[in-house]
Amino acid sequence: LLQGNIQNQLIQFELLLTAATLVAAVFAAVAGVFGMNFETTVFDYPSGFHWVLVITGIACIALYFALLFYFRYKKVLAA
Repeated sequence: LLQGNIQNQLIQFELLLTAATLVAAVFAAVAGVFGMNFETTVFDYPSGFHWVLVITGIACIALYFALLFYFRYKKVLAA
């Protein structure tokens, strides 16, 4: 019984880490696209890139909490 409980906790922890990795990959992809050499109107504004990063960060945080809510709704994670 104790072994199964520990295994369930490890699976839940792995699920949280996988969700966090997905969110970090989305943020890294956006930052990587803007790190390339191409012309866009975002660079015409001095704070344009910062706004892109802030909006992407907020969207990634919202995505992570949406995933947590979904996992709890499906009763994959303990409440």
